[in-house]
Amino acid sequence: MDEKLKIVAICGSPHRGNTYNILSMLEQSNPEIDFKILMLSELDLQDCTGCYSCVNNGEDSCPLKDDRDMIIDQMKNADATIFASPTYARAISALMKKFVERTSFFAHRPIFFGKHAMALTTCAGFGADLTSKYLTENFTQCGFKFVPSVELMVARKTEDETDRNRKQATEAYAKLITAIKAKEQFKPSFAQLVYFNIFKSISGLNKLKGWADYEFYKEKKDFYYDVKIPYLKNKLAKWIAGKELKKMTAKPST
Repeated sequence: MDEKLKIVAICGSPHRGNTYNILSMLEQSNPEIDFKILMLSELDLQDCTGCYSCVNNGEDSCPLKDDRDMIIDQMKNADATIFASPTYARAISALMKKFVERTSFFAHRPIFFGKHAMALTTCAGFGADLTSKYLTENFTQCGFKFVPSVELMVARKTEDETDRNRKQATEAYAKLITAIKAKEQFKPSFAQLVYFNIFKSISGLNKLKGWADYEFYKEKKDFYYDVKIPYLKNKLAKWIAGKELKKMTAKPST
């Protein structure tokens, strides 16, 4: 018997409203899938203090002891993660932003390659596209491969609107399930190659203060994991990364 697919949904809504209801509907649509909804509002997730300890000294050095690591473990053990947030002031919710801040070290040391993800956003007006864009770009940096996002209007609560949202959400969810089952090898994008080379170079320059990054990158060659990269693509990525690094380390003119 095949192992159950595991999907975890991280919900940034402060209550069990529109966003939660859509996730609950997806959970019920495929009961054969091990689907877990994590409501950030119902977990202990403390405010990031910006001490930078997780980046410099490793995530275990974070002085805050709460449910962060439990959430991360759920993401590690799942085949895919759904990042779900309502749109507040044309952006993700404060709860979701808190989660992004508490896991920002993964942008430095991404580990979720081979994992799929989907952004699911709701709004009553404008900005769902901006919310989806932020979630997708941020967690792509952590290694996730995103399927197309789903952006839902939940303003009127009419039967037509509800049916349309159900259709759009289930279609997007089906694409996520198909992507998981395909088990295609992940190929780094050009932007990811540039990003890797920048961070690897910075880790070498900052190996005393930022030893966690240095330890993470020191044995890595052309990317975060072993993969064949076309010669010219690799050379160009390194060249662009070098140019960007010069800008970042240039001394200000007097």
